Amino acid sequence: MIKVTRSIIPGLFTVGNLFLGFYSVICSFNGRINLACWFIIFAGLLDTADGKIARLTRSASRFGIEYDSLADVVSFGLAPSVLMYSLLSGTSSFVIILLSFLPLLAGSIRLARFNIQLTGFDKEYFVGLPIPMAAITLVSFILFSLHFYQVPARHPLVLSVLIIVVSLLMVSTIRYELLSTAISQNKVLQIVQIVISLLLILAIIIFPLVLLFPLMIVYILSGIIRWIFQQISSLNKGESVFESKH
Repeated sequence: MIKVTRSIIPGLFTVGNLFLGFYSVICSFNGRINLACWFIIFAGLLDTADGKIARLTRSASRFGIEYDSLADVVSFGLAPSVLMYSLLSGTSSFVIILLSFLPLLAGSIRLARFNIQLTGFDKEYFVGLPIPMAAITLVSFILFSLHFYQVPARHPLVLSVLIIVVSLLMVSTIRYELLSTAISQNKVLQIVQIVISLLLILAIIIFPLVLLFPLMIVYILSGIIRWIFQQISSLNKGESVFESKH
């Protein structure tokens, strides 16, 4: 007999995430680019929800983490790679195949690294760009292009560079903050941040095609800029130590 536990609830969201990734692949094969993009975005929403529900129901488990990662490989690795290939392939160029393969390759490496480094069921920050963020950045660019230019990839070179950048960021060690941990301890600032967050969410719901891609770029740049400042700070500290010794 199958035992039904609380873990079935977040598990259903993970299955939904997996199904939407699979359906996105089907849409890419059939040339339904717009739907393929939206299914990846919806998969991202379910991926966010399953972790939160697992913590709320206290049903987080190692199995859930591993299964969630397998679903993520499909929805945010395979599905974007197939979508990129369907957009860039005029011919079966091996270069295009390799370029399209990058989100799947980098995403799978990132998830494997995440799983072996995870201690417990909570995390304070991400090491490398999270795979859902990388996938949503790519598909939001396509939706942005469809909205303004009526073509999914008016500038294939820009899309190619974006694929390479998000793939490298996924396997990098650049730190990306969790939005939930970025809230200030000051109560007034907490209220301000919550209001701003709600307004941003509302704006994205109303104008998703216009705002989603720029906001993803801001998130990506936040990690890169922080990393650059950390490197400069480390160099300055190193110079100060060197000068003090001499």
